[in-house]
Amino acid sequence: MKSNVRMPGMATDPRRRVDAELIESLRSALREYLERRVGLLNEEVRRYPTPIARCDDQLTGLLEQRASAAAQLQRLHLLGDQDLARADGFALAGELIDLLLNQR
Repeated sequence: MKSNVRMPGMATDPRRRVDAELIESLRSALREYLERRVGLLNEEVRRYPTPIARCDDQLTGLLEQRASAAAQLQRLHLLGDQDLARADGFALAGELIDLLLNQR
């Protein structure tokens, strides 16, 4: 026999709850990856040998990668403000996948 009692804050449709849990897992893994990547790039820039020539393309590339990873992390934080129980799971998952693909 099914209970008609609803838990506060839980989606009524079990599929939406599972979607929310999967999306949160994906978001968490992506956040950890981006935070680690930004940290590694920060460390690499800090340890970059000096003096630095103006035409140093390698340092410019590192700075661009760091800026991109930081922007993606900021975008992820903005997505994190969405209520997973009410968000369109497919659209939010698509945004997270786009973030991941942009890191390659």
